Amino acid sequence: MTSSSTEDASSGESVAYEAIIVAADFGTTFSGVAWAQASNPDSHYIINQWPHDDSGSCYGPSSEKVPSEVAYEYNKTGPKCRWGFQIPHIMPRIQWIKLGLAPNEKLGIGSRLSASYSDCRRAPVPHHTSCEEVMLENRIGSSFNSKTLEYVITVPAIWPEKAKMATLSCAKKAGCCETSKMRIVSEPEAAAIHTLRAKSPHGLKVGDTIVVCDAGGGTVDLITFSIGRLVPNLHLKEEVPGNGALCGGSFLNRRFEEFLTGRLSNVPGWDRDTLDEAMQRFETVAKRSFSGNADDDIMFPVPGIADNEQLGVRRGRLRVSGCEMKELFQPVLEEVHDLVQRQIQSVYLRQYLEKSVFPRIEVLAPVDGWTAVVRGALAKTIGDVSDTAIKASVDSRKARENYGLIDSTKFISEVHDEKKKYWDYFEGEYHIDVMNWLIRKGDDIKEAEAIKTEWRRHQLVKRGAFDSIHVTLYKLDTPMGEKPPLYFNRHSRYRLPECRGADGKLYYIIDYAIHASYYSAHCEYELWYEGRNHGSVKADYV
Repeated sequence: MTSSSTEDASSGESVAYEAIIVAADFGTTFSGVAWAQASNPDSHYIINQWPHDDSGSCYGPSSEKVPSEVAYEYNKTGPKCRWGFQIPHIMPRIQWIKLGLAPNEKLGIGSRLSASYSDCRRAPVPHHTSCEEVMLENRIGSSFNSKTLEYVITVPAIWPEKAKMATLSCAKKAGCCETSKMRIVSEPEAAAIHTLRAKSPHGLKVGDTIVVCDAGGGTVDLITFSIGRLVPNLHLKEEVPGNGALCGGSFLNRRFEEFLTGRLSNVPGWDRDTLDEAMQRFETVAKRSFSGNADDDIMFPVPGIADNEQLGVRRGRLRVSGCEMKELFQPVLEEVHDLVQRQIQSVYLRQYLEKSVFPRIEVLAPVDGWTAVVRGALAKTIGDVSDTAIKASVDSRKARENYGLIDSTKFISEVHDEKKKYWDYFEGEYHIDVMNWLIRKGDDIKEAEAIKTEWRRHQLVKRGAFDSIHVTLYKLDTPMGEKPPLYFNRHSRYRLPECRGADGKLYYIIDYAIHASYYSAHCEYELWYEGRNHGSVKADYV
C-alpha cells in the first residue's frame, strides 16, 4: 500500500506523497473521470469540460460525462480521430465499444453490436488522457509536472479476466500508465462506496443489508453488502456472490431505433438525419423522464417526414403512445427484475420496482447517481493510498466461482473411480488425481489476505533437475450450494530435495506454497519456494 507520506531517514521528517489519483469510468454510452491529490485527499473533482472541435482546447461542453464514441474521417494525410463531443451530429460514429471488450459474453434482449467501420481496428488510437492532463495542469498549476499520475479503472463485476485485461490494455494505449501500475475496482462496489459515504437522509445503520444495482448503458451489475461500520471509516461485507448481465440503456436505445425504422423507413423523406434527431430526443428526454403512464404520449422530431395521420406524424413530429413506450421498456425491465436490480436513474424502473416487485423494501437513489461509480472508485483508492483520508473497505467478499488445483492423493476404492487410478512408484501405492478446491463458490474471502496452501511434487533424479514448476489453476462455476466435482476433465501431467521412493529409485522433491490474495476486481496468486516469492499472476475476480 502506498502512503500519503513517507519518512525521510536522514532528517526524520515526513515527506508528502505527491501523486494525483485519476479514476476513470469507461462506460458503454458515457464515460467519466474524477481526480484528487493524495496530499489533499478530501478534495475530489469531476472533470466536466471536454473538447468539442479540432482546436485542441479542452474547454468545450460542460458535462460530468463524455459520450463513449469514436469517429474517423479519412483524407490525404490518413485517418483522423474524433471522440466524444468532437463528433459532429451528422457524422457516423462507433458506439458500444466497451461491449466489444467482452465478445464472448452473451448480449441481452436479442440485441447485437454492429461494426460501423470494417477497418476500425487499424485506425489510430485517440489519446484521451491529453485532455485530462491539460485540465489537471490548469487546475493544479506549475507543480503538476512534479507529480505522479496514478490511475484506477472501473470494470463490471461480471467481466471475465480477458475483458479486464483488454480494458487495461486500452487504457495504456490511450495514454495511461503501464497496466501493472493501474488499479481496477468493480463498478457496483465503487457505486456502493459512494452511496454509503455520501451524506444523505436514508437513515442507513450498521447491520443493514443493501442491494446495489449499477444499471449502466450496457452492463447491469448486482451486489449485496451488509454494513459493518459507517463512521469514521466505511466497512462492508459482501453477503451474496455478485451477479450481472449485458443489458441496460443501450439495449433500450436499440429497441427504439428498431421501432422507428420499422415504422418510418419506407416513408419518403426518411434518412439517417431523421433517425438521429429522434434518437437524440429519446436519449436526452424521453428515456429519462418516462414514468410508465400508458396515457402519456411523447412527441419525437422527424424532420423531412410529411404529415401522415395513420403513422402519427404531424408537423414534423411523431407521436409515440405511452403503451408503445411501455412495450419498449418491458424486456429491459424484466431482465433487470430477473437480476433483482433495485436502483437506477430511470424514474420508470424505480417506480416499477417499488410498486410491483418490492413494495415492502425501500428503494434508494443516491446523490450524483450518474457519476457514483467514478466517485466511489476515487474515494476507495484515495483511502488506500493516503494515511489521512477516510477509508472505505470491503472486509470480505463472496467467491463467485470455485478455484482449485489437481492433486494426487491415495486411491480409496470406496471413494474413487477405479478407472482413474494409477501406480505411484515413489509412494509405492495406487494414487488418483482429484480436484483440491481451494476456494468454493460462496466462501468468504478477505481482501489482500493470502489463502495459503502447501504442495509437494517429486521427480526421478535420472530425469534431471527441474528448472521450473508448472501450476494450472482451474475455475468452475456451479449453482450456489452445489459441491464442485471431484474430478476434472484434464489430468495433471506434472509429478515434481531428493528422496528415495518405496521402489528404491531417487526422486526430486519440491515443497512449495501458493499464496492467493483477493482485491476488489482481481486476485493475485504467488508461488513461494524456500521462503521466496518466485512469481505472481493476476487472475479472475472471485
